[in-house]
Amino acid sequence: MYKDIITYELAAGVTEEHLFKVAKEVVDSWMIKQVGFMKWEILKTEDGRYTDIVYWVSKEAAKMAEANMANIPNGAEWYASYKEGTFKSMNLHTIQVFE
Repeated sequence: MYKDIITYELAAGVTEEHLFKVAKEVVDSWMIKQVGFMKWEILKTEDGRYTDIVYWVSKEAAKMAEANMANIPNGAEWYASYKEGTFKSMNLHTIQVFE
Protein backbone atom coordinates (compact mmCIF):
# COMPACT_ATOMS: atom_id res chain seq x y z
CA MET A 1 0.00 0.00 0.00
CA TYR A 2 1.16 3.53 -0.78
CA LYS A 3 -0.05 6.71 0.90
CA ASP A 4 0.04 10.35 -0.11
CA ILE A 5 0.09 12.53 3.02
CA ILE A 6 -0.89 16.18 2.53
CA THR A 7 -0.96 18.82 5.27
CA TYR A 8 -2.48 22.28 4.90
CA GLU A 9 -4.60 25.03 6.38
CA LEU A 10 -7.84 26.24 4.83
CA ALA A 11 -7.82 29.45 2.82
CA ALA A 12 -9.56 32.49 4.29
CA GLY A 13 -13.33 32.12 4.11
CA VAL A 14 -13.26 28.41 3.27
CA THR A 15 -15.37 26.31 5.64
CA GLU A 16 -15.01 22.63 6.40
CA GLU A 17 -18.37 22.07 4.76
CA HIS A 18 -17.03 23.61 1.53
CA LEU A 19 -13.83 21.55 1.75
CA PHE A 20 -15.85 18.35 2.19
CA LYS A 21 -18.19 19.24 -0.70
CA VAL A 22 -15.32 19.96 -3.08
CA ALA A 23 -13.36 16.90 -1.96
CA LYS A 24 -16.41 14.67 -2.52
CA GLU A 25 -16.80 16.13 -6.01
CA VAL A 26 -13.13 15.33 -6.73
CA VAL A 27 -13.61 11.76 -5.49
CA ASP A 28 -16.84 11.22 -7.43
CA SER A 29 -15.76 12.85 -10.70
CA TRP A 30 -12.09 11.91 -10.87
CA MET A 31 -10.46 10.01 -8.01
CA ILE A 32 -12.57 6.84 -8.18
CA LYS A 33 -11.68 6.58 -11.87
CA GLN A 34 -7.96 6.44 -11.11
CA VAL A 35 -6.45 2.98 -11.24
CA GLY A 36 -5.40 1.86 -7.78
CA PHE A 37 -7.30 4.47 -5.74
CA MET A 38 -8.48 3.02 -2.43
CA LYS A 39 -9.70 5.84 -0.19
CA TRP A 40 -9.13 9.42 0.94
CA GLU A 41 -9.27 10.45 4.60
CA ILE A 42 -9.38 14.06 5.82
CA LEU A 43 -8.17 14.55 9.39
CA LYS A 44 -7.88 17.63 11.59
CA THR A 45 -5.48 18.42 14.41
CA GLU A 46 -6.45 20.24 17.58
CA ASP A 47 -4.68 23.37 16.33
CA GLY A 48 -6.85 23.48 13.18
CA ARG A 49 -4.42 22.08 10.58
CA TYR A 50 -5.62 19.43 8.18
CA THR A 51 -4.00 16.23 7.01
CA ASP A 52 -5.27 14.23 4.08
CA ILE A 53 -4.23 10.61 3.60
CA VAL A 54 -4.90 9.20 0.16
CA TYR A 55 -4.46 5.44 -0.09
CA TRP A 56 -3.25 3.75 -3.30
CA VAL A 57 -2.54 0.12 -4.10
CA SER A 58 0.96 1.05 -5.27
CA LYS A 59 3.39 3.89 -5.84
CA GLU A 60 2.93 3.41 -9.58
CA ALA A 61 -0.83 3.93 -9.30
CA ALA A 62 -0.33 7.09 -7.24
CA LYS A 63 2.20 8.49 -9.72
CA MET A 64 -0.11 7.75 -12.67
CA ALA A 65 -2.92 9.66 -10.93
CA GLU A 66 -0.54 12.50 -10.07
CA ALA A 67 0.38 12.82 -13.75
CA ASN A 68 -3.35 13.04 -14.55
CA MET A 69 -4.22 15.75 -11.99
CA ALA A 70 -4.57 18.41 -14.68
CA ASN A 71 -7.77 16.60 -15.71
CA ILE A 72 -9.60 17.02 -12.38
CA PRO A 73 -12.96 18.58 -13.41
CA ASN A 74 -13.22 21.02 -10.47
CA GLY A 75 -9.53 21.17 -9.66
CA ALA A 76 -9.33 24.96 -9.40
CA GLU A 77 -12.04 25.10 -6.73
CA TRP A 78 -10.35 22.29 -4.81
CA TYR A 79 -6.90 23.91 -4.94
CA ALA A 80 -8.40 27.24 -3.88
CA SER A 81 -9.48 25.63 -0.59
CA TYR A 82 -5.86 25.53 0.59
CA LYS A 83 -4.21 28.52 2.26
CA GLU A 84 -1.28 29.58 0.11
CA GLY A 85 2.08 28.51 1.49
CA THR A 86 0.70 25.87 3.87
CA PHE A 87 0.39 22.90 1.48
CA LYS A 88 2.99 20.18 2.12
CA SER A 89 3.07 16.70 0.69
CA MET A 90 4.97 13.48 1.35
CA ASN A 91 4.60 9.89 0.34
CA LEU A 92 4.70 6.78 2.51
CA HIS A 93 4.93 3.16 1.50
CA THR A 94 3.61 0.56 3.95
CA ILE A 95 6.34 -1.90 4.83
CA GLN A 96 4.76 -3.63 7.83
CA VAL A 97 1.35 -3.72 9.52
CA PHE A 98 0.66 -4.97 13.05
CA GLU A 99 -2.96 -5.64 14.03
